[in-house]
Amino acid sequence: MALLEGKTGIIFGVANKRSIAWAIAQALANEGMRLAFTYQGERLKENVQELCSTMERSVLLPCDVTMDAEIESVFKTVGDEFGKLDVLVHSVAFAPREDLENEFVKTSRDGFKVAHDISAYSLVGLTRAALPLMEKAGGAILKAIRDYNAVHPRQK
Repeated sequence: MALLEGKTGIIFGVANKRSIAWAIAQALANEGMRLAFTYQGERLKENVQELCSTMERSVLLPCDVTMDAEIESVFKTVGDEFGKLDVLVHSVAFAPREDLENEFVKTSRDGFKVAHDISAYSLVGLTRAALPLMEKAGGAILKAIRDYNAVHPRQK
């Protein structure tokens, strides 16, 4: 029996096969965990759909983490499909391109707010929605973000 057989998880933040969220999903699935995946917008759907189709009995759901109604809908579906939730992986990050490309001190107030809403506060909203499904058997929440500068080094 696999280490995580009978366990369930949801992964937020898979963008492509190089995403840290995808590597985490593969590790969990290899140990027997059944997974749900989310995508934000039609632009990302095809990539995530192709990846998650390689995992048996996975679930794919749309979710914009800035929209409480979408978060609620995702966890209702996860509850209906899984009955409980053991793991939530939050690997969501975003900042406006112009704020990432400029020096830190040139970050706009609005860009800072957007980046923190999506990259940090969304963890609060997701955790709040996941909690009722996790209270049944306990659970774990993982925040995983790849360093943007390691992937997109600034040009000198």
